[in-house]
Amino acid sequence: MTAIPLPVAKTSRPSASFWHAAWYRYRRNRLALVAGGVVVVVLLIGILAPLIAPYKDASIDLTTVLGGASWHHLLGTDQLGRDTLTRAIWGDRTSMTVALGAPLIGLAIGVPIGIMAGWSGGVFDWVALRLFELFTMVPTILAALLFITVFGVSVWKLTLFIGVTLWVGFGRLTRAQYLSLRERDFVQAARAAGVPTWRTIVVHILPNAAGPIIVFFVQQVPYVIFTAAGFSFLGLGVQDPLADWGKMINDSVSYLPIDPLLTLVPIGCIGVACLGFSFFGDGLRDALDPASR
Repeated sequence: MTAIPLPVAKTSRPSASFWHAAWYRYRRNRLALVAGGVVVVVLLIGILAPLIAPYKDASIDLTTVLGGASWHHLLGTDQLGRDTLTRAIWGDRTSMTVALGAPLIGLAIGVPIGIMAGWSGGVFDWVALRLFELFTMVPTILAALLFITVFGVSVWKLTLFIGVTLWVGFGRLTRAQYLSLRERDFVQAARAAGVPTWRTIVVHILPNAAGPIIVFFVQQVPYVIFTAAGFSFLGLGVQDPLADWGKMINDSVSYLPIDPLLTLVPIGCIGVACLGFSFFGDGLRDALDPASR
């Protein structure tokens, strides 16, 4: 008599991956979608600045000093006859270089330290916590201001100085993620299967910890935009002939009664960029961690 095999219950696979589900949740947030579009436009303007700017970035025309809006200069000209629209476009390029570069430096420093502290524990974790406490005691803006005063400033120096002050946040967040994930079942299974430690850290845990780190990265961008613009407004940031939104405000504030556009244009650029990245970061947070809503 032939035995009839019993039907084997098939394990149902999820119809969508985590990232696909996150994208679905993000698409349902209309404000986040609009903010994402604003972020894309701001980044594209910075990347394509040499192609879309009406004039060269350092072009001066003394015959059109403080000229109002016209067909040749849609947003007017400044005290040196430079086209305001051109300065705003090139200022976008400068501001986005700093705003994205600084968090990248903070991420490159803080994430490896956080990984080692959260995974290894023990003495390394204790030393990392003391470093976090030490650097937290020093205000980040004052630390960057000290670096600028001692070493001078350029776009890349300003990016480096601000980025060095951001690593503590990335380190704390990454440490917390690894502390919560290292005892999960999938990690224990990887250990039992003899998976190398580096592969467990990078391949199995890091993708699960990436969501909060990405959100934190995006949320640092508005802070860096404000910080860099503040330094430039105080004369400690980007110097001529490079354009920068903060420096445009500094140069034009004396001429506010004559031509308000000179001041309102860079202020508007800063506001739009910061709001775009802020709402984009909030949308990512809700999409990657629906329990946070």
